Amino acid sequence: MLNEADRKFLDESFLSKFEISDAHKQLVMEKSLIKTFKKDEIIYTKDGCKGFIVVKSGNIRAYIASSNFKEITVFSLKDNESCVLCSSCVKKNFEIEINLQVYEDTEVVLIPIDSYKILRDIYPEIMSFTLNLISTRFASVITVMEQALFLPLVERIKNFLEQNSTDSSVKITHEQLANHIGSAREAVSRVLKEMEKEGQIEQKRGVITLRHAV
Repeated sequence: MLNEADRKFLDESFLSKFEISDAHKQLVMEKSLIKTFKKDEIIYTKDGCKGFIVVKSGNIRAYIASSNFKEITVFSLKDNESCVLCSSCVKKNFEIEINLQVYEDTEVVLIPIDSYKILRDIYPEIMSFTLNLISTRFASVITVMEQALFLPLVERIKNFLEQNSTDSSVKITHEQLANHIGSAREAVSRVLKEMEKEGQIEQKRGVITLRHAV
């Protein structure tokens, strides 16, 4: 059960955005719960539908794993962002299997699938929201896969560093970066070394800093 602060968070971040009856709001509040995940924990969505989550704090990486054990990040979830953790909330036969890796200790509010389906089925605006959310995630998957197929590795690395830097730095290992962009660690390390030689980046243990626009 949610405490008062958690109920306020769920209302402000999700429920209050829609015209939902007080009775249904109360139902969702009573059924929802707080879930905590530890860094590096893996959440396999194929193991069963988890429902709908809103991230209170933390960072979750959504990725696809290929048959040759390579991974590629398709989107991430951070504070106040939401996600439907299974396709059956919208439709059956959703072919892409997305798993989640917890990048730092994370806390989410979870609306269980049965409660979320009630909202989805009764309120057209929540169905529309759900479809838009799934469409956005799917578009992200397509964009990432297109880049993996058609962009040179150096461009994919540059794009990732630019999009994920804080104060021009990204806290990441070569192996993590390789997993994010769906490449081999050795290939990523080679490109990073060339970029460092050219003065585009500076590397320290677990940190890559952009020296100027790359």
